[in-house]
Amino acid sequence: VIEEEYHRSLLHSSKLQLALIKKNIQPHFIKNTLTSLIDWVEESPKEGTAFIQALADEFDIINDISEQILIPVRQEIELCKKHLSVMQFRKEINYQWEESGIDEKEFVPPAIFHTILENGITHSSPFDDGSMRFKLSFADDGAYKQYHFETFGNNRIKLKEREGGNGFVYVKARLTESYGQNWEFVSHESEKGWLTTIKIYK
Repeated sequence: VIEEEYHRSLLHSSKLQLALIKKNIQPHFIKNTLTSLIDWVEESPKEGTAFIQALADEFDIINDISEQILIPVRQEIELCKKHLSVMQFRKEINYQWEESGIDEKEFVPPAIFHTILENGITHSSPFDDGSMRFKLSFADDGAYKQYHFETFGNNRIKLKEREGGNGFVYVKARLTESYGQNWEFVSHESEKGWLTTIKIYK
């Protein structure tokens, strides 16, 4: 029975590793990114080179973390920042990153905030000045650790109720893998955009 559980957990981890890699090599993402890249290289070679570097850096981090169950929160934040650099070139939107109270000693499941960030970029549009802002905050109240991920932007008109799709399924699976049932995930529209809260109970 113990051996069966062990093999089941290995299979689950392998599926999550594959989900993480697949998430970042989706054909439409690659196609759209390369199309934008061609335009940048032709119109502004210097900026095009910076775009290539940002994309390479993001893939390097994905490669480094894909087989990990937990990674330093700073590495996760760097992944988010690299993704914003790539998307800033792609969409020509002024994406801004902020953070508050981050504990550098903390570890988190790989690409959970990256996934929430992708969701924010997809489902929100920039303010009139062409900017969007994202803020990650951390607090530890003793009973649980809490992350707030805020998207500041205009929410797109919903054709159906937004649930986060496969992205949120991935986040919840990662939280379960690392913390069992000792977590809470809430994501909803706010006056300023979108707010996602993750609580990890001790």
